[in-house]
Amino acid sequence: MTFYMELRRREEKGREEGRAEGLAEGEAKGTIKGKAEGRWTTLVELVHDGLLTMKEAAKRAGMTEEAFRKLTMH
Repeated sequence: MTFYMELRRREEKGREEGRAEGLAEGEAKGTIKGKAEGRWTTLVELVHDGLLTMKEAAKRAGMTEEAFRKLTMH
C-alpha cells in the first residue's frame, strides 16, 4: 500500500469515528431533551386533569408556582 493510500485510509477512518461519536452524542442529548419534555407534558396534563395541584407540579418541576403558571398558560 502506498503512503498516500494509507494516509487516505486513516483519514476516512477518522471521519467515520468522528461521525459515530457525533451521532452518539446527538442521540444522548436528544434522549435527555425528550425525557425533560415528556416530564413537563405529564405535569401539565396532571394539573389539567385535576390530579395534581399547580403548587405540587411547580415543586416537582423545580420552579415557583407563578413561573409554572405562566408557562402553562402559553
